[in-house]
Amino acid sequence: MVTTSPQQGPFALPHGATAHRSALITAETRPSPLTRYHALIVGIEGVVTDTARIHAGAWQRTFDTFFRRAEHLPRHITRPFDPDGDFRRFFQGRARADGVQAFLTARGIPPPEDEGAWAPASRTVRTLVAQEDRLFDAYMQRHGVPVWPDSLRLVGAMRRHAVPVAAVSASHRAHALLAAAGVQHRFDAVVDGRDRARPRHSAGPDPALLREAVRRLRATPLRTAVVVAAPAWVTAARRCGFGLVVGLDREGRAEYAGELYERGAGHVVSGLAELIPAA
Repeated sequence: MVTTSPQQGPFALPHGATAHRSALITAETRPSPLTRYHALIVGIEGVVTDTARIHAGAWQRTFDTFFRRAEHLPRHITRPFDPDGDFRRFFQGRARADGVQAFLTARGIPPPEDEGAWAPASRTVRTLVAQEDRLFDAYMQRHGVPVWPDSLRLVGAMRRHAVPVAAVSASHRAHALLAAAGVQHRFDAVVDGRDRARPRHSAGPDPALLREAVRRLRATPLRTAVVVAAPAWVTAARRCGFGLVVGLDREGRAEYAGELYERGAGHVVSGLAELIPAA
């Protein structure tokens, strides 16, 4: 079942400042830059599904509980989880265990003596991931999988122009989310964290997932456009040498658009309608 993106709820993110429109391209000022490319890759979280804010809220609740149980740690270490800044820096675009490892390390939280250094397979990391998983699943079961309608319009328009489209995510559950939303058939390929050829030890999105999406579309990076919402995915796409990388800033935050540009986005848009080619 496809549901439109709810704007409020228990996991709603705070809204930032409105971006300057000069930082965004609009349908009125420019034609779609996607029509020059032979294939399109879109991120799933934040582009197709409106699940990033739900994950952010679930992580906030997970770490709130974790910090309450860590009263022995200094207050600056256990300051509340920021569902905007902390989520974007450590979790958006990453596998969840990688994000937990990076977050705990950055906060300077010492691991239990019997666990050694923080790692994705650490018992505490796995426990936190499982807790976030339960909260996220509970929300999905109650409210369904929210999908951005403009993403489906863009995919449909590109396919009508004979441009194949792949959806990519670092999550291991992307296939299940798209299936639950009833939209998996809209894409020519879906690549997620389960498609990694080997375990990774570096943080951030895996460029290999983007390369696998290009391979399945039978395209080349130079002739492929990428649309993603996470700055880390912009960096990964640039490293792969894609012909065009578009950053999506749905909330119109000037500082966020600036970060997307700094990471290498060729364009930043506030909505996918700005990218839909004319019929």
